[in-house]
Formats: sequence, C-alpha cells, structure tokens
Amino acid sequence: MFQDVIGHEAIKQRLIRSLQTGRISHAQLFAGPTGYGSLALALAFAQYVFCTGDKHDDACGECPSCRKMKKFIHPDLHFVFPVVRKAKSPVSDEYLNEWRRLLTQGAYFGLEEWYAEMGIDDNAQASIYAEESGNILRKLNLKAFESDYKIMLVWLPEKMNPECANKLLKIIEEPYEKTLFLMVSEQPEQLLATIRSRLQRVHVPPLPQEEIRSQLVRQKGITDEKAAAYAHVAAGNWHRALQLLEESEEQVYNQEKFMSLMRLCWERKMLPVNEWVNEVSGLGRERQKSLLLHALRMIRENFVRNFHIERLNYMTEREENFSLRFSPYVHEGNVLPLTEEFERAYQDVTRNGNGKIIFTDLCIKVMQNIRPT
Repeated sequence: MFQDVIGHEAIKQRLIRSLQTGRISHAQLFAGPTGYGSLALALAFAQYVFCTGDKHDDACGECPSCRKMKKFIHPDLHFVFPVVRKAKSPVSDEYLNEWRRLLTQGAYFGLEEWYAEMGIDDNAQASIYAEESGNILRKLNLKAFESDYKIMLVWLPEKMNPECANKLLKIIEEPYEKTLFLMVSEQPEQLLATIRSRLQRVHVPPLPQEEIRSQLVRQKGITDEKAAAYAHVAAGNWHRALQLLEESEEQVYNQEKFMSLMRLCWERKMLPVNEWVNEVSGLGRERQKSLLLHALRMIRENFVRNFHIERLNYMTEREENFSLRFSPYVHEGNVLPLTEEFERAYQDVTRNGNGKIIFTDLCIKVMQNIRPT
C-alpha cells in the first residue's frame, strides 16, 4: 500500500490520479535506487490498481485482491527479475518462492540481498535471459483472472539479455488492452535505448533526510540524535540507513580492506600488497565490486573532508576515525586519477577480468598517486 512507502507524496498522488482519470500509461519506468523506494512505489501502485474495495487515496487493504497482494500472489500480477542459469530453466518462475519471501521482509533491498535469498555463488551473474521473453508473452496472452488489468512488474530491466529485450519491443509499444508494464530500474541508462524510449519515466528522487530520521525513530526506536546521524550518512537511501543501523560484516570488511590498501600503498610494501591482492582476488565478483564501490565513496568523502564542511560529508564513525589522518593525502592533484583507476577496476571486474591482474594493476596505480616519487 502507498501508506507503507516512505515519503514521495507527490509521486503517489500522481499515480493515483492517473488511474482515477483513466490516463494511465501502459509502460512505466520507476527509475532510482531501490533504497529510494522505486520498487515499493511500483508494488503499491499495482495494489491500488487491483484493489476492488473503497479506495480513494490508497488501496483499502481488506478486499480479496489486497489480501492477495500482501502475499504477492495475485494471479494478474506477474514478476520478472534477474536469475542465474542453473540446471533448471533460467526464468523468474523458478525462483518465485524466494522472491516472495524476500518481498515479505520489505521492498527496500538490493541485488546483494537477492543473491543471498537465491543462495547463489558470488561469482554468478544474474540476468534476465532470452527464455524469459517467451514466458512474458505467454502470460500476457492470457485473459486477466480477477482484475480488469494484467500487470508485468520487471525488477532491474537493465539486466535483460539483448535478445530478450528485442523480442519484447513490440509488446511494450503495442500491448494488449488493460496490460501494464511496471519496470523498476536502478541504472536506467543501461537499458536498451529502444526499450527506454517506449517507457514513461517516473523519476524517484532521494528521500529527505528528515523523513529517514523520523522513520528510524518510529520504526527502530533509536534516539533522535543517532537517527539524525544515520539519516545524514544514508543520503536519501532507506536501504543504506538500515545497513548502517545493522552494520554488516561486509561493510566492516570493506573499510578494513580500504584502510589497509591505502597504508600499504603509502609504505610501498610489495609483499603485503601482494597478499592483499591474493585475498581480494579470491572474493566473488559481487564482493569485489562492493569493495571497489566503497573505495570510490571513500575517495570522494576524504577529498570533500578537506573543505571542512561537515554537512557535505557522509561517513560513519569508523570511517571518520580513519579520515582524520588520511584525508590530506586525497587532494586536487590525485583525486581524479584515483577515482578513474577505481572506476576502471570496477568495469574490468564487471567484464569478468582476471582478479589478480586487475587488483595488482590497481595497487600500482594507487601507489603512484598516493605517494608520487
């Protein structure tokens, strides 16, 4: 329901009016990190569309359709999401139980949580495969069971195989009557341009800091001071705020690896650097990408810290303690080269490059920029 979506009142009202006035777009793109509420908004809108009760500013929550939506088992709501190719058919239906189980825990999650729910290896790459297109077309060809509408909700369409995307172009442009596509994308620029041009974009912005603070106090029962600190670091992302509240082992590990990398590169100790490379290259690709994204954020935060404007810094207490002495070493002369090297390493990992080569090269470049000879 819309009442379960944090903030975004203007977007909620716009979606409600579109249905009430009969000017609903048949293909919409909810664009923004899931932590901003894009998936939550799409699900709430689907429930509002299906609701058969007394609905004004929200679904009633009590009718048979709403009760089914609470369990994500409405027969006219179809899900598509990235999966891994195993022995079984690589289509979303094979993972529906896992998907519904994750949704019942909340609609603010990312790809890492989905990987964990599927129970797959970090090295696996989830995708929406070509086989999915046949599944989608078959489902949309059926008559609606209980509602006037059929809804196809696609999570992370940027993970769609090009062959699959091309097969769906016609149905997205000229859908069957009363058929809605709700696509939820974290990186819409990665969508095929031909797909993107057929979608009406619903831009989902970051949540206001005050909204996250009040939600943390209300839902998690923490002090107002601590909630305000977490809300600031979360930078508009509710998923990030929850992660900060329950600092994960991965977050701690990423910061420890970043600190050790910077120290070793400054000291130019090649043997320990090689040990660091061996450890990190042995991680799964998703963990490697997570570490590199963390490092990119730390480069940015340490550079900004030199301007002594606290409201522009988004660091946890652990990160701030390291930055007290480290931030002067990230300056105008090296911030861009360092950023470029970590971004290049991220792209190379994404393309399934050799981990030892990627991280050895990265360490050498960091040495050259952190402490030039």
